[in-house]
Amino acid sequence: MKADLHLHTAEDPLDRVRHTAKELISKAADENFDVISITNHHQMTFNHDLRSYAQDRGILLIPGVEMTIQRRHVLVLNPPPHRMCSDFLSLSKLRRPETLIIAPHPYFPGTYSLNGYLLKHQNLFDALEFCHFYSSMINFNQKALEVCQSFGYPLVGNSDAHFLSQMGTTYSLIYAEKNLDSIFAAIRGNRVEVVTRPLRPLEMGSIANRFLRMKLRGKMSKRRPSQHPRFRKPIPPSLS
Repeated sequence: MKADLHLHTAEDPLDRVRHTAKELISKAADENFDVISITNHHQMTFNHDLRSYAQDRGILLIPGVEMTIQRRHVLVLNPPPHRMCSDFLSLSKLRRPETLIIAPHPYFPGTYSLNGYLLKHQNLFDALEFCHFYSSMINFNQKALEVCQSFGYPLVGNSDAHFLSQMGTTYSLIYAEKNLDSIFAAIRGNRVEVVTRPLRPLEMGSIANRFLRMKLRGKMSKRRPSQHPRFRKPIPPSLS
């Protein structure tokens, strides 16, 4: 089954993504995906309406969220309802057969990649991510590949798409039945294949430019004054 388990939509509270969850699902159907997970920051974008909308288009929608654990990003698929974690101890309490924990872009530059936290808490993770954002000359996935070979982690291909054009550049083929239990068991059993291609330099530059502009739009929107003439809304710390 063709799968992408790391995707963002306009419902994301942190990133200024333009496409909605339904637009993403429609795009996934056009790209012949079988399984996707919308993993917005700090909240699940999942309900009966979205699940049915995806099902009508032949897609299994898995609940997911990108949590920030001690300022590091972690993907949690099918977490218990209304459970968010802020530290690795509380994350450890989410480990169960029906929940999958993935290390996203674990060795990419930036404060929100796991880096040394991954092996420090290696027993918490079910799989590592191979992220789409790389070229033939620059590939921050290389360290993740080495860790998978050394420690036996399964590797899943995801796009971490913030733009619809990113879908299909890197994804997973999961050898499983089309249900959550079978998919999670297949990933844990390393019955998954990463399908990927390096981005062309201009393509990589365009995505980086669009991403930075998206972040800038988000910061500018947080700085806008409220309608009250005497007060401004508090600006929360940037989390991504």
